[in-house]
Amino acid sequence: MNSAHQVDELIKEYLLFRGFSNTFRVFEQECRNDKDKRFQADKIIEELYSYITSSDINGLLDYWKYLDLRYFSRLDARFFESVKKFEICLIKYYLVYATQQKRKDKIFEFFETFGSELNGISEWSKWFGLPFSKNPASDPNFETFFTKQWLDTFTVSLHNFLNTIFQNMSLPSLLCFNLDRLHRKELQDEIESLRNEIENLKTEIVNGDTEITSLKQKVAQRELAGYPRRRRSNNNMHDKNEKDSNNNDALRLSLTTSGVSLSSSLSRSTTPSVKHETGSDLNGIKSPEVYADDRSMTPISEYDIDDSHGNINPFIVNSQEMFLENNSGIIVTKLSHQGNLIASCDVDNTIRIWSYEGSSSTLKHSNSNSNILSLEWESRSDKILLYGTDERLVKVYNKETRSVIHEYKMDERFPRVNQISCSPVEPLFACSGSPKSIDDAYSSSDTGSLITFDLKTMTTQDIFMLKASSHSPSSSTMMPIETIKFNHNGQMLVTGDRSGYIRIFDIRTLKSIMEWNISSSSKNGSGVICSSQFSFDETSIYVIDETGELSQWSCSKPGFVMSQSQLQGFPPATPTIQMNITPKLSRKRTPSTSSIRSIKSTRSTSSIPAISETVPYEPISRVNMIAFSDDTEHLVCVGGNGGTQGVIYQSSNGEKVQTLASHKQHLTAVDWSENTILTAAMDGTVRVSRIANLGVIM
Repeated sequence: MNSAHQVDELIKEYLLFRGFSNTFRVFEQECRNDKDKRFQADKIIEELYSYITSSDINGLLDYWKYLDLRYFSRLDARFFESVKKFEICLIKYYLVYATQQKRKDKIFEFFETFGSELNGISEWSKWFGLPFSKNPASDPNFETFFTKQWLDTFTVSLHNFLNTIFQNMSLPSLLCFNLDRLHRKELQDEIESLRNEIENLKTEIVNGDTEITSLKQKVAQRELAGYPRRRRSNNNMHDKNEKDSNNNDALRLSLTTSGVSLSSSLSRSTTPSVKHETGSDLNGIKSPEVYADDRSMTPISEYDIDDSHGNINPFIVNSQEMFLENNSGIIVTKLSHQGNLIASCDVDNTIRIWSYEGSSSTLKHSNSNSNILSLEWESRSDKILLYGTDERLVKVYNKETRSVIHEYKMDERFPRVNQISCSPVEPLFACSGSPKSIDDAYSSSDTGSLITFDLKTMTTQDIFMLKASSHSPSSSTMMPIETIKFNHNGQMLVTGDRSGYIRIFDIRTLKSIMEWNISSSSKNGSGVICSSQFSFDETSIYVIDETGELSQWSCSKPGFVMSQSQLQGFPPATPTIQMNITPKLSRKRTPSTSSIRSIKSTRSTSSIPAISETVPYEPISRVNMIAFSDDTEHLVCVGGNGGTQGVIYQSSNGEKVQTLASHKQHLTAVDWSENTILTAAMDGTVRVSRIANLGVIM
């Protein structure tokens, strides 16, 4: 708005140039009588105060009414109360100024004119006594309004309020043109400043060569001394460590992360943070018990040292916290891509969106005749959450408006939305559909669907139908797709189905670029794929089946297996759960009594006596039990301690490298994003573990 005066002068110049004399005179006269004061807040306040100093109450109220109609009435309703308060304060200042100037006649005139309107309003009840107060400046009812501090505060508040309105007004093209010119000049200045900064940084880089060389030498010395970076130390280093221990040379690793210092001493000296057992050697040292900086003081133990081999684990746990946002068994939990929010869905079809820093909101699935099967955050923000049901629907939920803004419908033959995956670069997501039951997959030539939807236009983009196999020796049908993952630029996606087929699709056409079946090369695998993931360099695909076989397949040679290994402890042994069988169920569940959907909520909904029965728990799928790190060098799975722990494995060889803290009940879902790992359990608990990679720190 500061350029309004410049534009006015340009218009005057143009009118004179064109010879529009009459128009020039009218325009100049209107500029002099400009009530908007060229959108300058200080000029408007000066005009308001001029009416007060001249004791013109009618002029004051008329000008305020003009501002109200011109600007204030167009504001959002939540600002109306603020506008009313400014008006009241302005009138009170009129009365205060009249009192200071000993103009009691103007005060009596004000109450005679407007007294009937103000009578009965609590805000004004005490002000009727103003003209009768002997010393209003010291009267407790009025003394605040006679101070300079009150007037200054009111003036600044009104000034900021007006400025905010002017800065957010829609501008005509003529003013925008001038603003664009000024903005371009600012950008040029900023670019020049950045160029200078780049030159300075280049100079610093050149000057830092010597320091970098020195640091590389130190790193090399540490590696030779037995400090592992991203891999566990090998057996050849064990002799050297033993020799160093016999010579009583202390080897200490000190890490400081997020203000917490962890020290692991490999000598026999006793420190308050390291516990030794009598007669323990190097392998007998127990790791310190460190507590998270939270109210629950949950212990974090056995993270930085692997007691079984004396090796340092690749990750350190900075903090861990247990949350009970859901009241029943968790189905799936997902971290937002920016890592700020968590969405967790339980057996009651209740999705809770919450932050481990405190905020929380609840999304209750409204249709009691369907179940939620899948969750996924939109990749480019933490605002949109998608969830799929077993009744054809994919719903798009906006966290800010707390409402479902759109619903997509799947093919009626494939109502179960097993998985949803969002493109990392476009407003696009893919989801897989399957029949109500596996038997339905054999009754049609189409056994499942892969569909891409456009979040911008809210329309279906492409559809790929899974057909019965025509080249399989057994002529078995293609089973529905279980896993979907995009590559880094969103141009390809990889899928895995229950019959062992891996497919790579071109997202622009949703055509299969290559496909192969892992069953023929599997050692002990079932062929039921529960995870398929592009490697970080996208030259290979990591695949995990339901027997825990981890395999790595080449992208350049379809069907060529690069490595195979077994994830020890995954899948965990099938636990048993206590079921309460009542004559009447309050909500729909899937037919299988062994699925997680059959677990009864901890919230009682009936007073009918229940019959307790112990049954084996078997999840519908294990897709949600596996999550890869962002660099795909590690993965976390449900396993360990009877399935109550998250276990971290190395992707290259399937070696177990670390375990996370246990839950009280069996884990049902995990997720991993950047430096945060989620583990969720059947009792509704979610553990948030914040980790750091030792290789990156060192």
